[in-house]
Amino acid sequence: MGIEKTKRLISTRSEVNANLLLTAGWTLLLVADRQEGEYQWVQYHFGWQHESEPRDITFTGVEDGPPAF
Repeated sequence: MGIEKTKRLISTRSEVNANLLLTAGWTLLLVADRQEGEYQWVQYHFGWQHESEPRDITFTGVEDGPPAF
């Protein structure tokens, strides 16, 4: 499905939360390796590409690291 079909965007730094989003039907758009000073982390970016609205998800993974930018 093309990026133009994306209706919502969401991102997370947690592998647990990323897997919750995948299970709920979100499409993984990008995995970014981020670094700020001595901190390094991975950020997962997802898009909702369905006609219906996404269901609510309660994130259970820890979002470590500095604030996303």
